[in-house]
Amino acid sequence: MQIQGTLTGWIPDFYETPTYNGEPSDFRLKVLVQDASEIVDQISDEYDKACEWYRDATGKKNFFDAPFEMNEDGSAVIKLAAKLSYGEFPLPVVDTELQPIARDLKLREGSEVLVAIKPNYIPRKSPRGGLRLCPKGIQVLKAVTLAGTDGGDFDVAKAFKKQSGFKQSKPNVKELATVSGEDPDF
Repeated sequence: MQIQGTLTGWIPDFYETPTYNGEPSDFRLKVLVQDASEIVDQISDEYDKACEWYRDATGKKNFFDAPFEMNEDGSAVIKLAAKLSYGEFPLPVVDTELQPIARDLKLREGSEVLVAIKPNYIPRKSPRGGLRLCPKGIQVLKAVTLAGTDGGDFDVAKAFKKQSGFKQSKPNVKELATVSGEDPDF
């Protein structure tokens, strides 16, 4: 199963072991998917199967929430989790040419990704059943970092031509126009 969307919320490091209060924790990621009805239907079917399996295997009827949140506009936030104890982290993270991303590249909210996911049933020994979506690999389609945004194949030289106007190397600053009766505090 694959989902394509925008990273949202807090984005963990893809190489360093995630921690919470100084202790190792699961790798968690949220992906906002626009027009998510089809993928939500697939996940809902898997979730129902996982809950049914858990109920049949244990007799318990307590379940974790489904691993997504629907929004009114038809989008959904898909919640992914990789468990360190199961050897699911680190996972491959590549660019559009399938090259591993640099260790020092820290993606931020707004980065666009394609994620291969595997639905995993919550094990019988858990006090509640349900479904966990495990990321198996991530392809970064658009990188948003502290330094800026890189959307990939945009060629400035092909999109624009030299024109007259603003030149960073030769500023031509003029005084701002003032309007009479303007409130200086507004």
